[in-house]
Amino acid sequence: MNIDPIYQEVILDHYKNPRNCKDIEGISEKGHNASCGDKVEVIAKIEGDKIEDLSVCTKGCAICTASGSIMSEKVKGMNVKEVEEFIEKVKKYLKGELPEDEFKDIFELQALSGVRKLPVRIKCALLPWITLENTLKQNK
Repeated sequence: MNIDPIYQEVILDHYKNPRNCKDIEGISEKGHNASCGDKVEVIAKIEGDKIEDLSVCTKGCAICTASGSIMSEKVKGMNVKEVEEFIEKVKKYLKGELPEDEFKDIFELQALSGVRKLPVRIKCALLPWITLENTLKQNK
């Protein structure tokens, strides 16, 4: 995968030091990508309509782990409706349905843009986001 070296550093940092993998109380969901073996568990602590805390623990490739770590930092503190809209936007972005500069103000998400050229890797990057989406559906 031909990724800008700065983006590679971001992905490797989140892979080696994933953020927000911790034990918390909340609603949870597990996701699995059967084609590559990636696994993720998302736990969301929701109070009212706000995500007060979020745990994202992955076992898998660097892309999946980095995506989950980045996601955990970006959505914590947002309200559920905003997160649902943000997830849809990220899904379209990673699939190449939005311009590459769509997240020019969110450097970490730009780091994941390299997967747009590799359909097999898109599933790796999407797994945490889809798992969070399924977690939030339990809250309704």
